[in-house]
Amino acid sequence: MAAILLAAFHPGIAIEAITTVCGNASLANTTNNALRIVSAFGLSVPVYSGAVQPLLHRYDFPAAFHGPSGLDSAGVELPPATRAVEPKHAVQAIIDIVDANPGEITLVVVGPMTNIALALGLRPDLAGKVRQIVFMGGSAGEGNVTPAAEFNIWADAEAGRIVFRSGAKLVMFGLNVTHQTLLRRQDVAAVRAARPGDNAVADIMDFYCGTYYRFAGADKPGAPLHDPCAIAWLIDPTLFTVEQLPGEVIVGNDESYGQTLIDLRPQDPAHDTRNKNVGVAMKADAERFAALVTEALIWAAGRISPNP
Repeated sequence: MAAILLAAFHPGIAIEAITTVCGNASLANTTNNALRIVSAFGLSVPVYSGAVQPLLHRYDFPAAFHGPSGLDSAGVELPPATRAVEPKHAVQAIIDIVDANPGEITLVVVGPMTNIALALGLRPDLAGKVRQIVFMGGSAGEGNVTPAAEFNIWADAEAGRIVFRSGAKLVMFGLNVTHQTLLRRQDVAAVRAARPGDNAVADIMDFYCGTYYRFAGADKPGAPLHDPCAIAWLIDPTLFTVEQLPGEVIVGNDESYGQTLIDLRPQDPAHDTRNKNVGVAMKADAERFAALVTEALIWAAGRISPNP
């Protein structure tokens, strides 16, 4: 939710469409959640439903962090959706939008890469027609769902490998940098103070942060805001340090499945012939990031339609 709200908040971002995929929840739930968001916040953005399952990988949806719905709240919920999903499949929508705007479309991926991989499978030339693919996923270090793998890439590693090998310009926001970008207790308090009484935005963020503290420890200064990193970089690239590096997604049938193998080895530029196919975010300006996201969430809290 926070990534969509950050994009909607900033005048420099034009959201052409939202496409959904199974990930932290079923496709039915992620699509319903997207419709609830655009309905509640009055966003004139079409929603397209995409892949119901990964290309090959099968797993149980993790309800721990975001609840069974994928968008649970510690109090007030978002109202039911008043908008309907578009009849066109998300993969076809991606193809059509990129074709209509060659060189102009940035694909922001904050879930598994299944829809993008399917679009590239149908139309490999799309890799040269998109402006860039900016994604939250992977890690240049440790994983979360396994010691090696981050959830979004692990959920459909085969799709991730297709995207990594596509030739498209890629910018990656992995756990190594998203764990630097925290929504702190005082940030949630500021969002709550902006709308006294019923405040679904603050309650949803409270649910997420509370879950993180239960898993990682109540002494943590805040909870990482993973997905908004991709949008924040589009708004202000100076928030992050990005290095161009070689990267691959591991699809072997072992503990390494879903790992993003980022080659961090220093080499003499005069003799470095590696394919540096991924821009990898390495450092974040945590204070400025938190200020930007908090401002967007305060805006959203004041914009939300009340529960019927």
